[in-house]
Amino acid sequence: MTLRWPLDILPPREIVADIAPRSMAAPAAVSGVQQVVASDAGLWKVAFGGIPVVNGNAVLTWRAIAATLEGRIQPILVPLSHWYQPEPPNAEALGLWNPVAHSDNTRFTDGTGYQGSVNDVRLLSAVASRAVSATFNVVAAGAKMQPGQIFSLGERLYRLRTVTWTSATVAAVTFRPPAREAAAASQRVELDDPVCRMRLASDAEMDLPLDYGRWSFPTVNFIEDV
Repeated sequence: MTLRWPLDILPPREIVADIAPRSMAAPAAVSGVQQVVASDAGLWKVAFGGIPVVNGNAVLTWRAIAATLEGRIQPILVPLSHWYQPEPPNAEALGLWNPVAHSDNTRFTDGTGYQGSVNDVRLLSAVASRAVSATFNVVAAGAKMQPGQIFSLGERLYRLRTVTWTSATVAAVTFRPPAREAAAASQRVELDDPVCRMRLASDAEMDLPLDYGRWSFPTVNFIEDV
């Protein structure tokens, strides 16, 4: 099972998540004309900045992650914020993202609860590897999907480019990057908790300089694991 970054213990103050274009440019001619050749299969890059490592639990969690990843050797699931995803007005105030306790108001032994869904979206038909379009069956949605929002299929992350509604519950979409893996019809399209399978961008990303040996606000960079 792939390790997941614990947002509840190590929440970043800043999140950068973008697709890094992969291009090569030839030397410019005397006229100034320059040829640029690009691939459509850019890699996701994510930066978590200003992470508050300010107590013993956070420091030990950071060190445990570093020991598990062993630099760039092991992959990690990087979760991204649900901000700007499809959600109804006042979703935060209504507590729609909050864990739910048992009927007697108790939680599991580790203090966690059940996690419900705001969106229930499925693939209407299979998606082939390298595809850049899909058809979604929207069983339930907090709001209309929009270009620029992200979703994941399994451990792979994508960004919507276009969304065309063919009916009240069916949307034809295009996305980037091209599908990393094939996906079967009826597979869940994860809009509530999108993740990306990544590796550390360098072996030194988990270095932790502690002020006075006690706290730090480090930044860690990830690159998509392909």
